[in-house]
Amino acid sequence: WRAAGVDLDDIGSLEAFSARVPAVEKADFMRDQEDAPPFGRRHAHALETGAPYYVGLTGGTTGQGVEVHLQTADEMRGTAEVYAYYFAWAGVGRGDLVFLTMPVTMMGGGRIEYDGARANGLSVCAVGNYDAARKLELMRRFRPKALLGTTSYFGHLAAVSAESPPSPGLAKLLSGAEGAGIAYLRRLEQLWQAPIYDRYGSTQVGNDHMFSCEAGLGEPDRPAMLHNIDHMVLCEVLDPATGRHVEDGEAGEIVLTSLYHTETPLVRWRTRDQAVYRDPRTCSCGRPFAGVEVASLGRADDVYKVKGVNIWPQAVEDTLFAEPLVDEFEVVLSSSDTEADMATARVMPVRPLSDYESDGLRTSLGGRLRRTVGISFEIELTAPGALARSEHKVRRWKDRRVHRSGAGTT
Repeated sequence: WRAAGVDLDDIGSLEAFSARVPAVEKADFMRDQEDAPPFGRRHAHALETGAPYYVGLTGGTTGQGVEVHLQTADEMRGTAEVYAYYFAWAGVGRGDLVFLTMPVTMMGGGRIEYDGARANGLSVCAVGNYDAARKLELMRRFRPKALLGTTSYFGHLAAVSAESPPSPGLAKLLSGAEGAGIAYLRRLEQLWQAPIYDRYGSTQVGNDHMFSCEAGLGEPDRPAMLHNIDHMVLCEVLDPATGRHVEDGEAGEIVLTSLYHTETPLVRWRTRDQAVYRDPRTCSCGRPFAGVEVASLGRADDVYKVKGVNIWPQAVEDTLFAEPLVDEFEVVLSSSDTEADMATARVMPVRPLSDYESDGLRTSLGGRLRRTVGISFEIELTAPGALARSEHKVRRWKDRRVHRSGAGTT
């Protein structure tokens, strides 16, 4: 902060804090770890205390780009306090049986949820390391009250289940760990015959800290909120171009500061996630927490320029999943012989279709996408089961255009 010219004595308000304290991001964490392996200098104080700590890793391929984030045992108690709001609002209480469908490893996702659920008195079955068939078998045997996991994996489990609903008696779906549109979330509620309570968080902050309440998902024209637990995590939603905090109903980038990680501080972390901000008390529940709209979360850099038009993946997902015949899809961006952009939506239907149904679906989806995003897509229908399903976070876009050569799958 001194090197950045920051005089902390001059900061007497949240506005001054936001304006003068520089933000940090993934590249800063990675440089720190490279300069002082394996934990980085930012964790030196926590290690010097001799206190027990938890190691959380972010995702990455073959170790590349993997951040290391520590939490002390005392800080983990703060994480449990934050999670108490989620479980209370979802109606999951002490002793209730919950199946955690995420693996418990050194990855932040899975371990954080496991510790948060246990600390709040839930009976947790850690089934994440079993395959889908075994998970479903155990669900039918033990009949959990809730599932806790990633949004897309709930879709995968429903798709491979031979029964509908996949887990009789299930009362709650505790989703999250990735963005999803309301159309997809509504579909999951229908498949499981249980309401969804969404969440948002990260390994960097060390927990999930934005949660759905009893208002659920809301409606497409007025989504409900993910309430941020404001006294535990400071959430700024900023216009990246100006740095100002956006107004209610505007989209901005999420910047986070943990207020309870005093041994392993995280101050003004740029998440690169964007969402639509909502003021406190704008939800029908009346709670005094600010937050973001349900289903508005996405990567700030997750936009594709195709044929000169900016395309947001969420808009494509919402359009395709609004069609009941669509089970899953992937988008492949490629180049023609003349290096012009081409966009193909490979769509997997929920059942085999007749030639007449296939022609109608291709025409319908092509027209909807053209009206929604402004470009033409080639619609390719696959056989049911032809598209691979994700065991963790879903990745539906593949950019194979000539000018993106070497960029790999996004």
